[in-house]
Amino acid sequence: MLAKTFPNLEGRFRQGGLSTCVGLVAMLGSPAVAAAASEATTGALHTAECVAALKVDAEDLAAKVRAGREDLRPTLLARVEQGTAFIGSSYLDGNRDEQKAKAMLAAAVEAQKSLPATALAVRQAACSSEGAQMLTDASGFGRALVSWVAKKRMNKMLLPHGR
Repeated sequence: MLAKTFPNLEGRFRQGGLSTCVGLVAMLGSPAVAAAASEATTGALHTAECVAALKVDAEDLAAKVRAGREDLRPTLLARVEQGTAFIGSSYLDGNRDEQKAKAMLAAAVEAQKSLPATALAVRQAACSSEGAQMLTDASGFGRALVSWVAKKRMNKMLLPHGR
């Protein structure tokens, strides 16, 4: 783990505005860590709901870009960046059990299927705004790192189905 290798790194980057990215880098570079708590925190549930809302929005945008709507590519990248910001921030908040996070995300995706379209759109807009603010608050390096990770994810989303 990055935090174990560099014990003071997390606090320093939080002060420098990189809290979103440090967690993301640590999560991408290592296996999941055992959960510290058995119940999800309110913050973790909010993160799962927002990541789920942004994921559905991003998947819809990706389908449109694959169908030829290249003008939507910047919007798609923004949604993926915003979701990435939530994931990294949640990791730094101590939510490091990857399996639990995936289960919470799957439950949130399933739960939002029962939301009326207007309620989902309101949630997507609020989560998009919150994710954008996380990125605004990050340092230039942090934003660049999130953008790099998000571009890789977006490129995978834009591959033809079946690959």
